[in-house]
Order: sequence, then C-alpha cells, then structure tokens
Amino acid sequence: MYLIIKHSHLTLVVISVSFLIVRVFATSAKAQWLQKKWAKVTPHVIDTFLLATAITLILMIQQYPIVNHWLSAKIIGLFGYILCGALALKGDKSVVSRFSFLLLALSCITYMALVAITKQPLPFYL
Repeated sequence: MYLIIKHSHLTLVVISVSFLIVRVFATSAKAQWLQKKWAKVTPHVIDTFLLATAITLILMIQQYPIVNHWLSAKIIGLFGYILCGALALKGDKSVVSRFSFLLLALSCITYMALVAITKQPLPFYL
C-alpha cells in the first residue's frame, strides 16, 4: 500500500507543478480558458489529493513535523512554494515578475524534493 500512496503522491506533485507552469504562461498570455470553472477548480482538487497523500505517507512512515526536522523543512518549503506560486499567478502584472516568482516556486519544489530524498533539512550541506 505504501508504494501506491507514494507513487500517487509523486504523480500528483508532477501534475500540480505542471499545471502551475501552464497557468503562469496562460496568465501571461491572457488566455480565456483560465476563466472557465474547471480551470479554477482543478488546482484545488489536485492539491487536496496531494495533501491527503502527504498526510497518509506521514502517518504510514510514522515520522512527523517538528519531531523530524526534514519534514518541518518540507512544510516550510511548501509555504514558500504556495506563496511564490500565488505571486506568479496573481501578483505584479509584469512578465518578468511572474516568471521570477515561478522560478522561485520551482526552486522551492526542487528544495523539497532534495529534502525528501536525503531526509536532511539542509540537503546542500551533506
């Protein structure tokens, strides 16, 4: 069961990040499809399942934030990803600003992936 949840989580990460990238490009191009209901609801549905699989994995492996510093680091990275992603989509209207925040969001995702792989809050200092 663990592998199914883990692979579901990883798949949802890829889908969520891919959809963020597409939406930032679409926002910059003022795409009309972004106003459709499905385009507004889909990210929330994906992220809800992503969070559910994350919580399930935490419970399955019995490692918890604050107790396990690498999980706390991932949560801090998640807040950074959410903030930068939101600013990329809804912040300053300039293309440079949007793509700068998108790059910062992708950096947060990269950091979280490295933390998950190494189980170290500072994966660059191994």
